[in-house]
Amino acid sequence: MDDRTRSAIARLDEAFEGDATHSLIANLATVRGEDWTWLPAGGGRTLRDLAEHAGGAKLMYGNRMFGDGELTYGDPSLRGGGAAASPEAAITWLRAAHAALREGLEALGEGGLDAERPVPWGGSARLEAMAGQLVRHDLYHAGEINHLRALAQGSDAWEW
Repeated sequence: MDDRTRSAIARLDEAFEGDATHSLIANLATVRGEDWTWLPAGGGRTLRDLAEHAGGAKLMYGNRMFGDGELTYGDPSLRGGGAAASPEAAITWLRAAHAALREGLEALGEGGLDAERPVPWGGSARLEAMAGQLVRHDLYHAGEINHLRALAQGSDAWEW
């Protein structure tokens, strides 16, 4: 594995679970069971929906990056088949999806990040760009989870 691949994996890990405040898992870990399917007034997505989307994206990207590239957004497997019944179950499912992405990246040879693969929205991109998109995706949805959780728990304010 080359240094670029090690760096890509490190960035993925940091956004997923490495940062105790901002990562996807750090934000899901503080979700209570009673908040899991709560919707704020005018809201359209629950915490469960966000977790399923984040996991589905990992599966979709994994298929596009290292599989046959045929998985589509409408595939029911992207919803986890009940794997997101609770916050704890969703975290287990997300960790498995993340581990599969890591394994694919770890198996790349020298310069492997330069390979082009199909992207979900059509066309293709280099694996390095796709890995970068996953980093941004995890952090984006971690922020959404943070905010929705804070609304559900009545703690949507900064202490300072």
